[in-house]
Amino acid sequence: MTTGGDGPTGASAEPMGSILIVEDEAAARRLLRTTVQGMPGRYEIIEAPDGESALEMARQRHPRLALVDIILPDSAVSGVLLCRALSSELGVRVVVISGKASRAIVQSCLSMGAIAYVEKPFSVEAMRTSLAEWLTDS
Repeated sequence: MTTGGDGPTGASAEPMGSILIVEDEAAARRLLRTTVQGMPGRYEIIEAPDGESALEMARQRHPRLALVDIILPDSAVSGVLLCRALSSELGVRVVVISGKASRAIVQSCLSMGAIAYVEKPFSVEAMRTSLAEWLTDS
């Protein structure tokens, strides 16, 4: 777990909420963390490499937003099931992220409550702009 950018109020400011990053690839998880840390404001970042730990963390920490890689190959809880549990059971806003998901999988996630789909690779600046919008809408 880490915290996001300092924003205008400095490093000692209270977090504006938490963001859950669910990504099985360490390099992609780092990129998402860096993307969130570069945003204005300060967000607590919760990281999980698989669906099981993500669901447990979300139940304990109640994030404002979850960025979920929909393809989690070594996970008993698939990205699709995680999306449904986070959005329906816990009321977490979910953004699905993938470079390999089929259109049917993406549509399934969106119908289960995901608010958006981001295709990898993504532009860091475009992702920050979208994150700001998604967090404002919550």
